[in-house]
Amino acid sequence: MAWYTEKGNMQDVVLSTRVRFARNLTQYPFASRLSDASASEIIDQVVSVLPEYSVKRFGKNGDPQLRSLMEMHCVSPEFVSSSHPRALITGENERIQIMVCEEDHLRIQSIVPGFDPEGAFAYASKADDLLCNKLDIAFSEKYGYLTHCPTNLGAAMRASAMLCLPALTMRRSIDGYAQALSKMGITIRGVYGEGTRAAGCLYQISNRASLGIAETEIIKLLSDVIKNIVEAERKARKAIFDVNKLSLTDKIARAVGILKNAHVLSSDEFSEYFANLKLGVSLGVVEGITDEKLSEIFIAIQPATLSLCREGLSDEAARDVARAALLRDTLKNATVCH
Repeated sequence: MAWYTEKGNMQDVVLSTRVRFARNLTQYPFASRLSDASASEIIDQVVSVLPEYSVKRFGKNGDPQLRSLMEMHCVSPEFVSSSHPRALITGENERIQIMVCEEDHLRIQSIVPGFDPEGAFAYASKADDLLCNKLDIAFSEKYGYLTHCPTNLGAAMRASAMLCLPALTMRRSIDGYAQALSKMGITIRGVYGEGTRAAGCLYQISNRASLGIAETEIIKLLSDVIKNIVEAERKARKAIFDVNKLSLTDKIARAVGILKNAHVLSSDEFSEYFANLKLGVSLGVVEGITDEKLSEIFIAIQPATLSLCREGLSDEAARDVARAALLRDTLKNATVCH
């Protein structure tokens, strides 16, 4: 099942956890210098190693489904924009996704709901072991796994979590955390990774490099950081609510009212109200909706995903109408406790 439809640990703050490995095959140049024929050969080799996994191939012209997959965090923006033949391979009940011919030949990842780095690591490692045992993976005794980007050398592992931090954002604490975490080798990015903005107070927090660091150390580092940020966000939520209960309840109620009654709603508007809705659920101000349902809603209203699920949404205006209708239906039982 998709990560955004299930219940997870610390889900009042953490939407999902991801562990990703970058791998390359020895006998081929990096993806930036691959020929289309070589890219197709790599895909065929990977598919042959994982016969029980499902595969979706994409050609040069792309596919409407690609952008939706990016909105679900199953593929990266680089995978979507690539001009090479490429493939997405999935297994273990959608717990594992393998991007073939992205920036590296293989991007093996697992995304799980809530905060569970050990669980995501176990799933990703299972696929990694299968591939490394059957394919000639580029590895150096000095530099570890060889990757297109030098920052991925070593374990070539990125562990990350997607957090919703409305209270710390209200307090303008994010920049301070970003500076402090940078000294620890941890980075804070927007919702779709490097170079993207933090829509809906959503942030991706991950290790920056993996050279000279063991996989278990990366997991522990991320776990310690996320647990501290979750605690800080929960304390900030309570403190803000205790001091400004009336005004914060009003802000949350307005967000719920708009989402339940709007007939036209852009994705940017939804992102603005999403954080307040999630804040209201965690504080007990909003009832009739769960954190896991909020994750599902967040994906369902994204432009490409919405267009794929509903016919006739050929332009932005039509999507804005459909988005509002979906939210009215989904949030019909949500109520605000004054």
